[in-house]
Amino acid sequence: MAANDLNKITTQDYIVSIDLGTSEIKVCSAILYDDDSIRIIGYGKCRTTGMNADGIVSMDKLKENISVAYNMSQNIVLRSYDENTLPKINNPRIFVSVPGRFITYKNNTGSCELRRGPITEEDIARANYVANSLKIKDYELITAIPNCYQVDSNSSVEDPLDMTGGQLRTYIHQVYAQSSFLDNVRRALCCIETEYAPEFVFSGQATAYSAADDTEKRFGVCVLDIGKSSTGITVFDKGHCIYVGSCPYGGDKITQNIAVTYGLSEREAEKIKCDYGLAISNNLISGKAVSIKRNDQTKTINQGDLAESIEAGYNQLIMKVLTTLNEVNTENGELTLGAGFVFAGGGAEIRNLDECVAKIFMKNGMSAYAKKIRIHQVDKQKLNGLTDAIDTYSGCATLGLIRFSEIMESHKKSREQSGAFWNFKQKLADWWNGNM
Repeated sequence: MAANDLNKITTQDYIVSIDLGTSEIKVCSAILYDDDSIRIIGYGKCRTTGMNADGIVSMDKLKENISVAYNMSQNIVLRSYDENTLPKINNPRIFVSVPGRFITYKNNTGSCELRRGPITEEDIARANYVANSLKIKDYELITAIPNCYQVDSNSSVEDPLDMTGGQLRTYIHQVYAQSSFLDNVRRALCCIETEYAPEFVFSGQATAYSAADDTEKRFGVCVLDIGKSSTGITVFDKGHCIYVGSCPYGGDKITQNIAVTYGLSEREAEKIKCDYGLAISNNLISGKAVSIKRNDQTKTINQGDLAESIEAGYNQLIMKVLTTLNEVNTENGELTLGAGFVFAGGGAEIRNLDECVAKIFMKNGMSAYAKKIRIHQVDKQKLNGLTDAIDTYSGCATLGLIRFSEIMESHKKSREQSGAFWNFKQKLADWWNGNM
């Protein structure tokens, strides 16, 4: 390894991302550089047996799942790195995905009166502290991202530093997760030794920040992360995240429908869906037959009928998403997705998904969105190291967790700064009251 590479590695973050999927638990060890490039140095995965769509079903199994996947990744890392080449190897920062059913969100505001002179970092911290003081019973704040600020009547301010005014208001997008779920996951992470507390991110939000580009976020976009048991929904408007949520409908519902329709096991249905499935039927496949050998018998399925079954499943998914989006509010009261929809996750891998969604939009009077559909794939040219370990579709969440670590770190420092300021203020007040 070249000397300049050694110097580059020792000054950068060593991150371990843990994607808690209901199908697989994936662990990725990576080095994140200042230029936003990522080197994948370890990867492991394990079939999930400790949790399902409803949550954790066995703590012992979940601990074992995480341990198996983490040790696979760690063993690969240790073949190439040690404390001399990667000093942080025994002290990684841990980022864990949280399934959609355990999260809720809030677009909150906080304000503070300003003193004479330009706005300081302390003023911004005070306003953010007020916004982040909101508590939701049985939930824990996991991410808090300031969207914009307002100084007096001057709204939509990106950075109020050094401006002057009488009042500063902050608009923050907050994501909360169920406290009991987080506590159980913390206990399940006992196999990983580190001085850092694990940090949690909604899986759909992590995927969205990785999948949508800045232009799409600015014009407004809805990112759908189609997983096995649910679909994460993240909405950006004017460059800001304004909504996160999920619907309990994912790829397994489509697989189950195929299994029931054709009398197959779920494993057989999943294989036929992946090997021969299309999200929309066409003339090229309408007469083709797919054969499945079961013991000494052969089962024949019309590929066109299979496509119609898959299309019906995605139609249900999209309609559930549209129902959810009707409830999303923006500053203007009406949601306008100028950049349309981005589809990511393992469920976006099905062929002809864009045509299927366009057809659904046309049938529901949403022709403006029919040409604003993008199926996202991981751009491996922006990665270094073990790039083949990252799946082109389902790897979005894994990379999203790594990318999101930068956002989490910057806003964590801001929250710590605001907390330190208010702790100092309280101690000063206590001292004053005790000496008067």
